[in-house]
Amino acid sequence: MGRELSVNSSSPTEKSTHTYEKIRVALISVGAALFLTSLKAVVGFLTGSLAILADAVHSGLDLVASLITALSVRAADRPPDKTHHYGHGKIESLSALFEALLLLVTCFWILWEAFNRLLASAPAPNINIYSFLVMIVAIVVDFYRYRALKRTADKYQSQALEADAIHFLSDIISSVLVIIGLTAVSLGYKWADAVAAICVALWVGILSVRLGWKNMSILIDRVPEEYIEKIRQVVHSVEGIVSIDKLRLRRSGSTVFADLRVGVDRTMTFNEAHERTRELEQTLSSQIRGLDVIVHTNPRSAPNESLEMGIISFIQSVGLRAHHLSFTEAGAGLAVELHLEMDGHLRFSEAHQQVARLKDEIKQQFSEIKHIQIHLEDFSNFGCEELPLEGSELADKIYQVCKLSDECKDCRIVSLNRRGDSVNVNIQCRFYIDKTITEVHQATTELERSIHKAIPELDHIFIHAQPPETP
Repeated sequence: MGRELSVNSSSPTEKSTHTYEKIRVALISVGAALFLTSLKAVVGFLTGSLAILADAVHSGLDLVASLITALSVRAADRPPDKTHHYGHGKIESLSALFEALLLLVTCFWILWEAFNRLLASAPAPNINIYSFLVMIVAIVVDFYRYRALKRTADKYQSQALEADAIHFLSDIISSVLVIIGLTAVSLGYKWADAVAAICVALWVGILSVRLGWKNMSILIDRVPEEYIEKIRQVVHSVEGIVSIDKLRLRRSGSTVFADLRVGVDRTMTFNEAHERTRELEQTLSSQIRGLDVIVHTNPRSAPNESLEMGIISFIQSVGLRAHHLSFTEAGAGLAVELHLEMDGHLRFSEAHQQVARLKDEIKQQFSEIKHIQIHLEDFSNFGCEELPLEGSELADKIYQVCKLSDECKDCRIVSLNRRGDSVNVNIQCRFYIDKTITEVHQATTELERSIHKAIPELDHIFIHAQPPETP
């Protein structure tokens, strides 16, 4: 059964600070939008310029959007509750989508008015110095608001603030287009005012469609693809993690939730697997901002795992124990013979069913195994118990003997157990030099003899040899 751990990269105090900063920036934008809307509306009515009036309406929608942003940012940063387990972050995306729809409505209205003026040959607007001054002031204010909003949006990955920033960026572009149109009108091209308004509408329309699509994707849980490769790189950098079995992502506000299932070396102890998972979580949270991840672990065979160790580990994973494995060639595959320990009080018919299922599962897991012969043993007669590795004098003695070997670079005890008066140990050893099979067999045999001589109570010693380059 898989284990799971979770990590969130932000503390409650940090979130409170983030919320305050985002709301402050949003409220300043409300004031800026109110000022620009009033200024453009007054000058637009006095001069009769459709381009300036269109820009005033655009700024008016910016005012509404900024108010919505301020409210949505506060609501989105509320913590999860009984009815919203993933928090309220999608309120920001909903707010940004609504702002995009407001922009589209504005675009259609401006286009309608502009084409009516062109077809009706409306008189040219009364252009004066104030027409240009108000647009220059608007560009300066919009530039500073865009920069502040974009910086804060990128810092906290806020969709609502990003939408507000796009509003002010569109204001800058539209103001430049209006100035070009006003200049053309002052030179005698009276149709230029309506053309400038059309250009403003088209520009704002493109931005609003992009903004709407981005936030619609978040609302329908489109996978944030930029996170996938980052997570894969981090997972593959952690030793002991052998595979990514499943990865699911969804974004909510500034947080990306990840449901990650990884395979760990099944020869690991529970504590070792826990440490690897903890290391993975810490690395993910430090390298990927705004990630809230739940990690599940499943036992998997390591790339360098021997067939014998793989079968023993697999049998242990289903709650049984096996020993004395032997292999022979069987046509295009292998036949394995093993001793399986089971409860002596179990009915034979039930034991037979379990053995049949186990055979099928082993063949599915290990395709090279074609035939399996299982000898049943009553584990109650052995009194089998798993011996602890940490702080064990017996384990320390085994390590000391391995260190005395001139050819063994390092070793790791996979399992240590007692059956009656006998003790069995499974060891993985890595050698200094890449040897032939014969040389490795001689070296492991010599190491087994040394361990037996130093620790007579050891009954069975299984040594799995590994090449020097094995990580």
